[in-house]
Amino acid sequence: MCPEEPGKSIDFLPRTPAMIAAALALLCAIAYLPALNNGFISDDYVILSRASGSGAELSDLFRMVPERFRITTYLAFGVLKSLFGYHAAAFYCFTILLHFANSVLMWKLLGCVTGSLRVAVLGAMIFAVGQSPQEGVMWLAAMNEELLTLFVQATLLLWLRKRYPWSAAACVGAFFSKEPAAVILLLLPLTEFAARRRFVVRHQILYIAVPAVVLGLVFFLSLSNNALVQSGLYGLGGRALLVWLNSLHRLMFPWGYLAVLLWFIVRRGVWPAGAGAGLVWMTAALLPYIFLTYQNHVPSRHMYLASIGFAWALAEIVREIRVEKLRSVFVAALIVMNVGYLWIVKDRQYEQRAAPTSRLIQQLAGRPPEPVLVEAFPLNPWVAKETARLLPGWDPQMIRVNEPRENCPACLILIWDPLSEQYLGRTSKLFDVYDTPPVPRRFREQTR
Repeated sequence: MCPEEPGKSIDFLPRTPAMIAAALALLCAIAYLPALNNGFISDDYVILSRASGSGAELSDLFRMVPERFRITTYLAFGVLKSLFGYHAAAFYCFTILLHFANSVLMWKLLGCVTGSLRVAVLGAMIFAVGQSPQEGVMWLAAMNEELLTLFVQATLLLWLRKRYPWSAAACVGAFFSKEPAAVILLLLPLTEFAARRRFVVRHQILYIAVPAVVLGLVFFLSLSNNALVQSGLYGLGGRALLVWLNSLHRLMFPWGYLAVLLWFIVRRGVWPAGAGAGLVWMTAALLPYIFLTYQNHVPSRHMYLASIGFAWALAEIVREIRVEKLRSVFVAALIVMNVGYLWIVKDRQYEQRAAPTSRLIQQLAGRPPEPVLVEAFPLNPWVAKETARLLPGWDPQMIRVNEPRENCPACLILIWDPLSEQYLGRTSKLFDVYDTPPVPRRFREQTR
């Protein structure tokens, strides 16, 4: 069994398992509550469409790259769709629950690795309110990062508890969540060494190594069909080092740097060894993502697994800040400011990302089904078409996107205006009259 400190006073932190779980649940809920009314965003509609297909269509995902590595996401979408229909709030409740589950697993995993309940609870609390990986929670299509992290942590925790077959089963779940699951081969020896100060090569490592090798072979043999690679979004190159370093900086800023500064000011003894292990975790977990070509840092969703290491390192450093009031103020400020940033800044960004589809749904909701031509739509045309599934009587075939007007002279025309984040309505090609949404019903009366 993993060592813990059940009887040790841990300052302001919750002390019993029930209190710890309740505190983590509360932090996760408060931090991500604003996401509940954001609606579906961009690729959410694509996954919904695929997950709602027939069994034969779902089996096709195994032949699609990289979708064959994201099967757990499609299963989750399919189950949620069958239970709750197209109610996005239920999907966000699920991602928040996944985040809570990952926070609990982190508490348990760090308890095993460090033997310190203080570090385990503090690290899990920091992770629960972390804003760096927020896209993994606040964008439904990115739940694959949460599922990957869930299975990776379960793999490591079960391994440390010597439940090797179950660890291997969790590892397979990670491999079907996202291809960066191969990073388990780096994180497993790291966590075992941090927990036991040694790594013993056991024959049970084959349980992990064999599926990892199979995953690697499948990945490399399918590179020629990988849409992300063939489109140029990912590729080998020297800029990967810049992406790596910049991403590490973005994870550390500002709380990591501030904690190190406070440790230097009030330090006692040597640098905490656990902080180094956490930083190695953070560095290793980013490796599979740094070969992107479209920006100089990895997206926030790709920081989700790496944030486990950051929260671990930060908890180790904060524990060594021996001035109790200073430590308490630091943790309280981190929680309040991160939650405030998620509510005030990040939630608005997700509302903007959802605006092209949410405004389209608002436009169509008050109208009888009819042909519609959407112009200047900024996303994949498939996304606009799939919004019809959320409206009774509407069908994706009724919505045309960014086509010549001559193709549909009788269509209602809606033109996306990114400045106002609204659709400008045009009744037909015979009129040159525009309105800003919500488009009144009189538009239909004018065309008659």
